[in-house]
Amino acid sequence: MSQLSWRSFEHRLPKVGERTIRRYVETSTHYRGQVPAHLHLHMAHTLREFGRMFARAMREGSEPREDELELFRQRGRERGAEGLPVSDFVHAYLLAAEEIWAEIQDLSGGAPPGETTAVLLNCLHRVLNAAVQAHQKEFQTADQEQREAARALVRRLAAGEPVPEPADVRLAPAYGVLALRFAADPADSIGDAVGRHLAGQRKARLLLQHLHRELSGDVLAALDPDGGLLLIPSTSDSTEALTGARQAVPRASQTTGVEITGAFAHADGLAEIPAAVAEAERLLRLNSVPGTVAVLSDHLFEYQLNHDSAATPQLRALAARLSGEPDLTTTLRTYFDTDFNRRETARKLHVHPNTVDNRLSRVATLTGADPRTAKGLLLLGASLGLAG
Repeated sequence: MSQLSWRSFEHRLPKVGERTIRRYVETSTHYRGQVPAHLHLHMAHTLREFGRMFARAMREGSEPREDELELFRQRGRERGAEGLPVSDFVHAYLLAAEEIWAEIQDLSGGAPPGETTAVLLNCLHRVLNAAVQAHQKEFQTADQEQREAARALVRRLAAGEPVPEPADVRLAPAYGVLALRFAADPADSIGDAVGRHLAGQRKARLLLQHLHRELSGDVLAALDPDGGLLLIPSTSDSTEALTGARQAVPRASQTTGVEITGAFAHADGLAEIPAAVAEAERLLRLNSVPGTVAVLSDHLFEYQLNHDSAATPQLRALAARLSGEPDLTTTLRTYFDTDFNRRETARKLHVHPNTVDNRLSRVATLTGADPRTAKGLLLLGASLGLAG
């Protein structure tokens, strides 16, 4: 191309911009075929500047200048702050490069100079590198701010504090409260305090991403490296929210490799969230099976016991007296699990039934509660329930 031809190319850039915007809108799920005014204002200008930078590089045989790249960094920061996914952002630049190439072919009669491809790709590489880095930095900052805002909202709802309707969140009429506990990861205890903090935050962010993916709707989250709360939008019927929680927990655990234990309670309205949070957190303490979500109907006995009273320390003391006798504790728990069938207990423990009798007698001697009597069973059952 001659000098005059590159000027002709620059004169055609507004039309190139229109074609690029039209293709972008047609392929984007965000606009549904409608071209908003801000695309004409920002995207068309960005594309013209990209085309001019490319034309200058072709005329002068030089690299893009730092001052030229600053515009694209600024566009990256703006789109990242708005929350535009980086894939959409890159897609727009690739469409622009395709339309520029089509225009070059038209002007050159289908035979552009040999160096044109290399220069265009180099300009695209430099621009994308600058823009995407700026986008990612701003996007992560915006994402962090959004997560912190959601955490603050969850805490206020859990505490029963007045919550004005957030501008960017539509509160549901009811919520399923999912309390979560995450098992420790080896990375949580490696390195210095900064390294451990980063590993923990990375784990929480990864788990949140997977749980959001599994759960539909505007889920509100307040998660830390060791667990936290999710508020799942619901109606007066808790079935859908509970089903979603029971599917999401094992899937997220399997995908991430992190053991997740959950507990669920339902709040029929915003005012009931604090009570549901207290219920879910108490149930979580009772749930010892990773990959499951406990509900009240599964733990009625233990839940009722899990309220402190003057009797609680003495009931805990019964189980504590067996702490140095693991065989006795195992036998007693198995005795309960088999519905007090001594022969089935013996079979499961691979011992003689007489051994079971001897161990039960030993339990009675150490605790003062005989597991072969109704009163002793109630006392020991309550003690084991509190011991977890």
